[in-house]
Amino acid sequence: DRRKMTRAEWPRLLAGAAMAAGLFAFVVTNLRITTDITHFLPSGENDAEVDLARSIATGELSRTMILLVDVKDRVEAAAVSRAFEADLLAEPRVAPGIEFLDGGPPAGIDEALWNTYEPRRLAFLADSPEAATARLTDEGLAAAVAHLKQRLASPMSGLLSRVAPGDPFLIVPTLFDRLIGGRGNGLGIEDDRFVTDDGTAAVLFLTTRASASDASAQRPLLEGVHAAFGTLQQTHGAHLRLSMSGVHRHAIAAEASMRADIQRVTIGSIAGLVTLFVLLFLSVRPLIMCLPVLGTGFLAGTTACLLAYGEVHGLTLAFGSSLLGVSIDYSVHFYSHQALAPDARGPRQTLARLWNSLLLGAGTTAIGFLALMVATFPGLRELALFAVVGIAATLAATNLFLPGFAGSMRPTPAARMLVKALRGLVPTQDRRRLGLAAPIVAVLALIAIGLPQARWDDSLATLNRVDPALKAEDDAVHARVARFEQRRVVVATGSDEQAALAANDRVAEALRAAERAGEIGGFGNAAGLVPSAAQQRAVDAAVRGDPTLWPRLRAALTAAGFVATAFEPFATALAAAPPAPVTIEDLLGTPLAALVRPFHVDGPRGVSMLSFLHELGDEPALRLRLARVEGARLIDIEGALTNALGAYRARMQTLLLYGVVAVVLLVVLRLRALRATLLACVPALLAAAGTIAVLALASVPMNLLSLVALLMIFSMGVDYGIFLAAPEHDAAAVDATNLSVVVASLTTVLGFGLLAMSVQPPLLCIGLTSGVGILLCVVLALSLGGLLGPSEQRSRT
Repeated sequence: DRRKMTRAEWPRLLAGAAMAAGLFAFVVTNLRITTDITHFLPSGENDAEVDLARSIATGELSRTMILLVDVKDRVEAAAVSRAFEADLLAEPRVAPGIEFLDGGPPAGIDEALWNTYEPRRLAFLADSPEAATARLTDEGLAAAVAHLKQRLASPMSGLLSRVAPGDPFLIVPTLFDRLIGGRGNGLGIEDDRFVTDDGTAAVLFLTTRASASDASAQRPLLEGVHAAFGTLQQTHGAHLRLSMSGVHRHAIAAEASMRADIQRVTIGSIAGLVTLFVLLFLSVRPLIMCLPVLGTGFLAGTTACLLAYGEVHGLTLAFGSSLLGVSIDYSVHFYSHQALAPDARGPRQTLARLWNSLLLGAGTTAIGFLALMVATFPGLRELALFAVVGIAATLAATNLFLPGFAGSMRPTPAARMLVKALRGLVPTQDRRRLGLAAPIVAVLALIAIGLPQARWDDSLATLNRVDPALKAEDDAVHARVARFEQRRVVVATGSDEQAALAANDRVAEALRAAERAGEIGGFGNAAGLVPSAAQQRAVDAAVRGDPTLWPRLRAALTAAGFVATAFEPFATALAAAPPAPVTIEDLLGTPLAALVRPFHVDGPRGVSMLSFLHELGDEPALRLRLARVEGARLIDIEGALTNALGAYRARMQTLLLYGVVAVVLLVVLRLRALRATLLACVPALLAAAGTIAVLALASVPMNLLSLVALLMIFSMGVDYGIFLAAPEHDAAAVDATNLSVVVASLTTVLGFGLLAMSVQPPLLCIGLTSGVGILLCVVLALSLGGLLGPSEQRSRT
């Protein structure tokens, strides 16, 4: 008979093996892991500031690394910079991933600057028509001529003497001097290469094609950068030292940490499960037979995320690994009944007897997670998708694998002792009944005391851990090279490019005033490179519209000793029709693109121009000043995302309440019995509230992921009540149910408890909250089950 049953299971076993193999092959060939923190931030919200913050946090700036090589002097810095750029482009792990690599002003920038701005030079005489008019007074002309005479006496006189006849104000050379120095107050140029202003380091800016948080893409690229630097040291000396800044390294560190967490949770869970199975069944064979079930669920959840999003977040994988303790519940229930109350017709019938409870338990857990599917957080939707698909696949694998793997099983003395202890929970005396009420009373007291003390922490730190060593290196590099604010940025926004540029003109004027007032130490802005078309036309008109300009300038030149007729090209330019204004599009196809790209953002609500601040000394005064500028705002990127996190967390509480209601309704409709419904739902609700109270009393703040964990506590806690409330026809089946609930809770607490040891704040939060909650769930479920007493069917022995 046993052989017949085994042969009957072969089709199911083969189907399960094929499913698992297919999932494994897909995951291995398509796995891409991301650690992007914005994956767990809201999207699609009606908040322009949040949209801008997200765009900036995920834009080109976030994909740009600063590579800084310490050298002996400026001359060596230039040589090392060229060699390092060549080594990077020759490195096969780096070159394909580079979108931009700037080690100095782009080749041809002089010609591009001349071709773009020389025909339009009159429009760039000043930052505004009023300033242009001021430069064209007699005093202004005298000052311009004196400046020209001084510059022509400098080493650059050969070049300037060719420019001056058509540009006596030296507009284009001044524009070049102002723009070419580039990206930060700490940056200089030596032999057409970027160096620190003290000349002690070469500086390169590397922008990657892939997201900085795409660990799968960034790991080989960073390995290639270090390999290229090793080559550089071989050719230029071991005294060279490389420093870096960028999100990329943090992404790799986070992924490595999460991989370690996954490995620790997996190994720890398996070790704990081995111990439990040996103690309870005197064999690891049942556990080994569970592995295909666990693996199928994990692979199915990962596959669903890869198909839906093209990648999977490291937090999702770590969370999925902790589901080992949840997914094995189905196996634990089956093996406990197979050991203590096997069906005489075989393992398939033992599973059939449990199937309705397993199906309902999986349904309540899935419905709980389905509430997250409508979240605007991509990360939460991904967690929900992983959980729902993983649970469904685990349930299917349980049906396909376990009856075919099951053999004869007998409980150990340890299992019998535990069963005997649990059997004593059914009270026969009022005194013992009062004892069973103690855990419930204690949790109610905890809730009354701790719940009012609960507090929320919506900061980004709850979602991301920054490695202190990497952060220190980032800060050191930025202090030497890019001395602008990294957290706060001024944004000028418009419905289209010209509206954004017009707003940016106003912002630049306000920031110049702020600098004069000492509110900021300086700023970087693209207004000097590409003002709005309206402003270019207005400045150009202020110059061409003054019929006295050429006669007065000619007189000033003659008075300074110049031959005025040499400047006739300027007079000719004044009489010509003005050219079309320069636009961003004109620059993006030229070597000048590198100078405008960092300031330009195409956001979901229009075009934005950024201004970067240096030494922000009086933020309230600056905010007040910018409040008077239409289309301008000072954005605290981290603060905006934190506020969004808090606002969404509040809405999420309502969303999860709907999930709880859906779970309760499913239980009510399926069980249709007061005792069973109370036993299924009340312990889970009390455990969720009790968990909040415990964390509050321990001074552990709650956050968005705490809500996710509370949803897990409730949806999984309901499972325990469902099994305890299920009607059983003999004492052995009751014993098996009690044993399976306790063991299932222990495996779950083990998985999430190990997750609570993570150094990553989100994993620690989920692990700690879930571990406490599940433990409370099982204690309360057993206590309430004992208080309510056995049902009529369960009392038949």
